[in-house]
Amino acid sequence: MASKLTFLSPFRRFLADERGAFAVMFGVMAIVLVALGGAVVDYVTLEQGRNRAQLALDAAALALQPRVFEDDFDQAEVQELAQAFLNERIGRSDVVAEIVTTRGNEEEGSLYFQARIKVPTIFVALVGVPELDAAIESEATRKKLALEVVMVLDNSGSMKDYDRMKYLKLAAQCAANTLFYDEVVDDPDDPNTCIPAENAQLVENVKIGIVPFTMFVNVGNSNKNAAWLDTTGASSLHYDNFDNDDDETRLILSYPSTSPQYQFPSRMQLFAATGQAWRGCVEARPHTKSGTLSTAYLDTDDTAPAGGDTLFVPLFSPDLVNGVGGNNYVADSPAICDRPAYSNTTCQQAQRRTGCNASMNNNNCTTQTAQDPVPVGPTDFYSDLAYTRGFYGAHAPSCSCRTWSSWTSYTQVDTSTGSNRTFQRTRNCVGGGYVPTGLSNRELQERVCKYYAGYTSTAFSSGPNADCTRTPILPLTSNPADVEATIENMTAEGGTNIHEGTVWGFRALSPGAPFTEGAPYEEATSKVLIIMTDGENTAYNLSNYCGDTMRSMNGNCYNSAYGFPYNSGNTNAASTSGGNIQRMGPLGTANANLVTEMNTRTSQACANAKDPATAGIAIYTIGLSTDFVSQSTPATVRAMLTACASSSNHAKFPENPSELKAVFAGIANELSALRLAL
Repeated sequence: MASKLTFLSPFRRFLADERGAFAVMFGVMAIVLVALGGAVVDYVTLEQGRNRAQLALDAAALALQPRVFEDDFDQAEVQELAQAFLNERIGRSDVVAEIVTTRGNEEEGSLYFQARIKVPTIFVALVGVPELDAAIESEATRKKLALEVVMVLDNSGSMKDYDRMKYLKLAAQCAANTLFYDEVVDDPDDPNTCIPAENAQLVENVKIGIVPFTMFVNVGNSNKNAAWLDTTGASSLHYDNFDNDDDETRLILSYPSTSPQYQFPSRMQLFAATGQAWRGCVEARPHTKSGTLSTAYLDTDDTAPAGGDTLFVPLFSPDLVNGVGGNNYVADSPAICDRPAYSNTTCQQAQRRTGCNASMNNNNCTTQTAQDPVPVGPTDFYSDLAYTRGFYGAHAPSCSCRTWSSWTSYTQVDTSTGSNRTFQRTRNCVGGGYVPTGLSNRELQERVCKYYAGYTSTAFSSGPNADCTRTPILPLTSNPADVEATIENMTAEGGTNIHEGTVWGFRALSPGAPFTEGAPYEEATSKVLIIMTDGENTAYNLSNYCGDTMRSMNGNCYNSAYGFPYNSGNTNAASTSGGNIQRMGPLGTANANLVTEMNTRTSQACANAKDPATAGIAIYTIGLSTDFVSQSTPATVRAMLTACASSSNHAKFPENPSELKAVFAGIANELSALRLAL
């Protein structure tokens, strides 16, 4: 009995012993303790992943922040780009980051991202936590530091109507004051404008430029020696509408065999010949491709003027034929255009008597009518006898004399005998030389000799500066007085070429030549174009402006920024105005088609200026009284101006001139938000 109890006693004690619970509890607690201890490692891993993701997100925000200033800012697209940036920068497959929120604010210049990251765990996974996550966010804010605004303002003749020019000047000056000063008030003397408030301060980093336009744009007479101006004939357009040898089938630009060597006069030399100063207008560059974009042409973009067709050709409006064109300011055949008495040059006329005896006194001896005069003498020579830099090629079709010499004595010109003899006498020009006659209208229009006769009038629509905008471009400036003076000097006269105004506004904002006042294209500078017109692009191949002869010869009643349609696409490279250079035409193009092409080039210039990959210029358009257009429909004009603007909200269509102040002020107030400091 005792042995049995001895055997059972340790077993009962084992069953009753509670010390084994500690081991169990320790085993359970060990897992927790290991997880808690390892959590530090997992947390450090999370922090490392979060820091890496934060740096990547910050970099994405800084890199993409300039996109908020783009007119086509797309939040989803920017988030997609940022996500790709984030994945690349983190560079770890075990760290997963996802951007969940994107917000862009153009006015504040801010771009905000919020993302969540996930990192797999090693130790806390033992207690059912397979991954840790965290939220990160980043915001990049950089407001525009500088503001550059160019106002492209219609100065055409219709701006006289209903005091449009008066209201435009007041409105544009108010807009300039709003941008230049930190506070403006209504002008107590004229509620249609505003002036700086008392003690108003100039705002830093604001520049304004003015581009007045009509049929042309005036780049300023002060630039007559600029490297970007074609003063030597480098452009293929330079000699359009000019010829020097009374032979319209060829153009002699140089003639090395003459002494001294002959060179065709440049347009600036022709201005000097007339005695007129170049007012400052230029022609449009050729409509030739300048880049890969469908809108990129030399006359619609800001391609740097580096030579050849990239240079800008000074406007020299040609003298037109007497009784054919309106801009007829020099006689068709002035004495200065006579072929000089070089060598034996003269005009010779002969008269014959036939059926004569030796004494020319028999009854059958008859006197014939004098033959047509015939030019004689050398060809292809250089001479200063009649005017400077004269070149004389083939003879004119016919000739005449200012003063005829007396007839010479009759001389027998055959070998006949008896009463069947022929006698001849001649006369020619006193002093030699002759007056070229029989020239075509084309040659009469293009001969350069006539300009050396001089011209004195400074009328707007006559002479070599015909229809040239009087007020030149004011490049970007921070001087309010210069802006105000330029606006005040504007005059309403001439036609309307919105394309030329727009593309020169673009060039005025461009950092490169011809005007270099603009800052580089970068996010630190807001560049804005404000285009104001009271109408439509206009062409003049219409019978109510000139007769059929002028239109059939040149394709237009007036010389334009594109020359004449005749000049465009002339495939005869040997002729003057030849070489198949596309301007706007060709000859025979209907007026409506010319206007359509001007609208197209206006749109192309706008697209190039707005292109976010290059210039990124914001465009506002103002179409005043567009219901009164005549060469386009109101719908066409409004559609063009709306498409030209950065958005439909950027296109304004006031009906009355008195509304211009509110329109310009509204735009200026919007732009003022962009001039805030960082």
